[in-house]
Amino acid sequence: MVKKMIRILILTFFCISSVAFAKDTVPESEIEIKLSFVPLVKQAAPAVVNIYAKRIIEERRSPFSRDPFFRDFFRNFGQLQPRVQNSLGSGVILSADGYVVSNYHVVGGATDIRVVLHDGREISGNVILSDQESDLAVLKLNSDEVLPYLKLRKSDTVEVGELVLAIGNPFGVGQTVTNGIISD
Repeated sequence: MVKKMIRILILTFFCISSVAFAKDTVPESEIEIKLSFVPLVKQAAPAVVNIYAKRIIEERRSPFSRDPFFRDFFRNFGQLQPRVQNSLGSGVILSADGYVVSNYHVVGGATDIRVVLHDGREISGNVILSDQESDLAVLKLNSDEVLPYLKLRKSDTVEVGELVLAIGNPFGVGQTVTNGIISD
């Protein structure tokens, strides 16, 4: 009984002392507040671009195709007519001479690709490599300027548990940033 009481007292002492010496979670200075991902985002953001793509698709159009009720019944009737399909997404510039990696679903089959840089400049581009199965595409921007870019890291040097940032502009309204942890 005495041993049990001593164990409870020791446990209580450690619990109370850990609370007493716990660090306050409220930042005490401006330096502590600025310890964040802000410097990394500022460094990486200029290489993250917004991509606008247009493709011409042909679809059957009938007089009933605008009415949701009749569209289901008359979907396969009517003449094939061309229609412009717009696509929007993000990409990352990987070299100073304008190679960009993006998603296939954004630029695949596109007839017109416009890339908008972080500073608002617009540059046209062309798909030079793509893989629909892995949803990847590589673009070449039509620019003679030296562009901001991010270096790729060798995948065999990445370790489980590392922090990562994902920066994008998928909706064309401004950049978004989120973080994660590498896992298996």
